[in-house]
Amino acid sequence: MKKIDEKKEIRKMLLEKRDLMDKKTVEKNTSLIIENLKKYVKNSTNIMIFMDMGNEVNITKLLELYPTKTFFIPKIFPKREMKINKYNKSELVLHKFGYYESASEEYYDEKILDLIVVPGIGFDCKKNRIGFGGGFYDNFLMKVRKMKKGILCVAVCYDFQIVEKIPTEEHDVRVDAVVSEKRVIV
Repeated sequence: MKKIDEKKEIRKMLLEKRDLMDKKTVEKNTSLIIENLKKYVKNSTNIMIFMDMGNEVNITKLLELYPTKTFFIPKIFPKREMKINKYNKSELVLHKFGYYESASEEYYDEKILDLIVVPGIGFDCKKNRIGFGGGFYDNFLMKVRKMKKGILCVAVCYDFQIVEKIPTEEHDVRVDAVVSEKRVIV
């Protein structure tokens, strides 16, 4: 089986499992994940988060828990490009893929970031990840790491999303840590 097909199979299996989670479990596991993420957030000032949707880890809870931090959210563009806007609730618009992004056209230099909280569908203990397959985060993380050393890229997921092995390709970018409700892989 080709790596791209293996990724599709893993993606399908994990999304089905995630979609079956009830809201109570999502909330409980999100709280545990945020607790495990705390040490990274406390040491950061400028944090990029994603706008969670469906049964993803409800990472936007960080906005309420850390009101003194500055949060940024991604916006995607053609050619797998991603830019960042400062989070402002009044500027949010629903994207065609079902998540919110900023309507603002004021973009910030990624070098300002201390921490990038990365979404994903599947991970392994070597910190490889599978996203939705668009390559946006791989391109963004590669670009950011070339621009500035020391920006921490931490993925959040439920423990069942950590599998034995994620098939990797040349363009795939590893994260620095994977945080679930049960463990932190560094």
